Amino acid sequence: MLRALALFAHRMLSRKRLTARLVRLRLSLPARSGAMMSILLAQPLHAATAPCNVAPRLNLDLPDLYTISGLAVATLLISTLIVLNLRKKSIISNTSKALEETEARYRLLFEHSPVALLEEDLSTVKTFLDQLQAQGETDLLRYFADNPESLARCAAMVRIIDANRTALSLYGAAAPGSLGQLTSVLPTDQLLQFKKELLGLIRDGRSEIVLANRTLNGDPLTVERRAVVAAGFEQSWRKVFVTIIDITEQVRLRNENKAFEKKLQQTQKLEAIGSLAGGIAHDFNNILAPIMGRAELMLIENTDNPQLREHCRGIVDAAKRARDLVKQILTFSRQVDQEISPVSLTDIIQEVIGLVRPTLPATIEIEYDLADQCPLVMADATQLHQVIMNLVTNAFHAMEDQGGRLCFHLKTVTLGREEAAELSIGPGIYLQLRIGDTGHGMDKATMGKIFEPYFSTKPRGKGTGLGLAVVLGILRGYGGEIRVESEIGRGTTFILYFPVVELAAARQSAAYDPQQPLPRGTEHILLVDDEKSIADVTTGMLERLGYKVTVRISSYDALEAFRSLSDRIDLLIADLTMPQMTGLQLYREIKKIRPDIKVIVCTGFSEQLDDGSAHSMGIEGFLNKPVVLSDLARCVRSVLDS
Repeated sequence: MLRALALFAHRMLSRKRLTARLVRLRLSLPARSGAMMSILLAQPLHAATAPCNVAPRLNLDLPDLYTISGLAVATLLISTLIVLNLRKKSIISNTSKALEETEARYRLLFEHSPVALLEEDLSTVKTFLDQLQAQGETDLLRYFADNPESLARCAAMVRIIDANRTALSLYGAAAPGSLGQLTSVLPTDQLLQFKKELLGLIRDGRSEIVLANRTLNGDPLTVERRAVVAAGFEQSWRKVFVTIIDITEQVRLRNENKAFEKKLQQTQKLEAIGSLAGGIAHDFNNILAPIMGRAELMLIENTDNPQLREHCRGIVDAAKRARDLVKQILTFSRQVDQEISPVSLTDIIQEVIGLVRPTLPATIEIEYDLADQCPLVMADATQLHQVIMNLVTNAFHAMEDQGGRLCFHLKTVTLGREEAAELSIGPGIYLQLRIGDTGHGMDKATMGKIFEPYFSTKPRGKGTGLGLAVVLGILRGYGGEIRVESEIGRGTTFILYFPVVELAAARQSAAYDPQQPLPRGTEHILLVDDEKSIADVTTGMLERLGYKVTVRISSYDALEAFRSLSDRIDLLIADLTMPQMTGLQLYREIKKIRPDIKVIVCTGFSEQLDDGSAHSMGIEGFLNKPVVLSDLARCVRSVLDS
C-alpha cells in the first residue's frame, strides 16, 4: 500500500508541472477563453466553500486544486482497499468457521457411527508400489505370488491413523493407539485377501473384500472390509477411509445352513430310496407269496414223503429270509411297523458275539466290556441284531488282511443339553455302545459319505452300500444317534447312543404253540386280490382249513358278487393295493351294503394303513404279505370269533 501511495505522489508532482504549463498557456489565450477556463477549474472548490449569498470566486490557485483532488482519490482508493481487506477477512473467517463446523460434524458422525470406521495411511505402501512399477513390474498379481514376503511387508506398512468407538469395541481396543498397525488384527493367512484390496485400490481407488480378522485378544472375527481413497489423496494414499462390517454371525449361520442343507439332501435321498423300496417290496411280496404258500400246501399234502417235505421246508425257510429282507428294506425306509419292546442290549451283544466268534479268523481277537445291569432300551430285537451285525461285518472287512482286535464297550451315560445338541438328540440317559476295530481306518472325506445310500469302499461283491444307511435309519427311528471316529492306519470306532427306557416291561402278546393244530372253520369267505397267483394260493390255504371261498380278481367284480351273495358271506379278505378300486374303497362300499360284515385287509407295503390304523377304521384284521398259513389261520379264526 505504501508503494502505491508513493507512486500516486510521484504522479501528483508530475501533474503540478503539467499545471504550470497550462497556466502559461492560458496567458497566451484570449481573455474570454481564459476567464471561462478559470471558472471551470475553480468552480468546484469555491462552490463548496463560499457562502450561499456570495458569488463564487474565479481566481483560484490551480496547483492547490490538483493536490486536493489527488488526495481525495488517494483517500478513496485507501478506503476501497480497506473495505476489500475487511471483506476478505470476513470471507476467510466464514470459510474457517464452515470448515470447523464440517469437521465437527464429520467427527461427530465418525465417532458415533454404528458402523466400525478406520482412517488408514497407505502412503508408504503406495511409494513401494510406485517403485515396483518404475522398475518395470506391471503384473503385481504375479509379483506378489512370487514374492509373498513383499506382500507381508506391505501389510506391515499400513498405519491405522484413527478408529471410531465401534471399531475399538469390535477389535477389543481401549484407545485408537492400540490399533496402530493393520497386522495387529490381520492374520497371516489372510494376506491373499489383503492383496485383493491393494489391487482394487490401484485399479479403481476402492476395494471390497471379506476376510478373517481377529480381535486384539485373538478371537476370530470375520468382517466385510470396504476401503476407498479419500479425494485429493489419489496419488499418495495418505488418507484411506475403511468401513468394517462384522459378519461373523452371518458366516456362522451360513455355515449352519449349509450343514442343514446337506442333512436335508441326505434326508431326501433316504426318502427317495424309501419310496423305491416300498414299490420293490410290494412287487417282491407278490412274488414271494405264491412261493411260500405253495410250499406250505405241499407240506400239508405230502405228509408221507419226508424227502419232499424237506425240500418244501427249505423253500419256506428261504422265502421267510427273503420276507425278512424285504422287512429290513421297509424298516430302512421307515415304512413298516416295528415290534418295539423293552430289550436288553447286553443280551443282544452277547448273542451276536456268540454268533460271529466261530466265523471270524484266528487273527481277529474279540474284546468286550459289558455292564451286567444296564437299563433296557425300547427297540426291535431283530433290528438290533441287524445294526450290530452290520458294524461287525464292516470291522471284519477292515481287518481281514492283517488281523486285529474287535472291541465292544457298553456303558450308561447322561447327556446334558450341550452334549445332546451336538448329537442332535434330546438330553437324558442313554446307553453308549462303542464298536471299534484296529483296521486300516478312514479319511475325513470317506467318513463324510459312509452313511449315504449305496456308498461303499468295499470291493465289488462284498457290499451294497446300504448297511450303514440302514443302521442310521434304525437308530434315528429309536431316537438315538451314531457317530464315527477314524484315522488312517489306526482303526475305526462307531459310537451308538440308545435312549434308555424307564418304564415297566411291555405286556407280551400271547404266544402260539407250533405243535398245536391250526384253527379251522366252515364259513364262507370272499377273497379279492388282483394277483391271480396270490389269489389261487390263498384260496388253496383257506380251503385246506375247511372254509368255502369265493374268489374275485377285480374289486368291481367283488362288489357285484357281494351284492348278490351278501347274506351268505361271513368274511371279506381284500388286498389293499388294487387298480380301479383299492381295498379301503371296496371296504367302504361293502360296509354300506352290510355294515356288520367282517373284513381282513392284506398288504405288503402301505404308507396309509398299518395294524393300529386298520383297527381304528373298523377293520377287524390286518395281514402282512407274504401271508404264512399259520398267521392266516389264526387271523381268520380270530376275526370270525370276535
